[in-house]
Amino acid sequence: MKKVPLFIPSFILLLFLAACNGGGESFDPKVEEEKATEVINSVLTSFEDQEKVAEAKTRDEANIIAWKNLKEKNIAAISKDLSKEDQKRLLYLLTLNKADDLSNGETKSNILFTHNTEMKDVSRDQEKKIFTFDIERSGFDTN
Repeated sequence: MKKVPLFIPSFILLLFLAACNGGGESFDPKVEEEKATEVINSVLTSFEDQEKVAEAKTRDEANIIAWKNLKEKNIAAISKDLSKEDQKRLLYLLTLNKADDLSNGETKSNILFTHNTEMKDVSRDQEKKIFTFDIERSGFDTN
């Protein structure tokens, strides 16, 4: 196996933060950005590297299970309004598929978590209280 850099368009993940303004505190962009970045970093490392997140007969079935497991583990961090396409992109960035050929000729899909994903940049919209994370998968093993 050799390492191959993967240059893909950076994935933009919108994270809508719930405003927890206890006593009328103002929105401090620096503090909120630090909190949001910590949350996203915890998503990027929410499983052990190479940990099996899902197993199914097909990749499509395994992806559904993997997304459910990823979302359950990061329920407070992952926005409820992520579109299906955004879910697929995020799942692609956070996992890899190690398929096994079975003796009956079928294939079993094993979705493993990977730590090859990095946060490249964070931008914010102070008025809407939205942070946009530029996230990229930098490389992976290939046959």
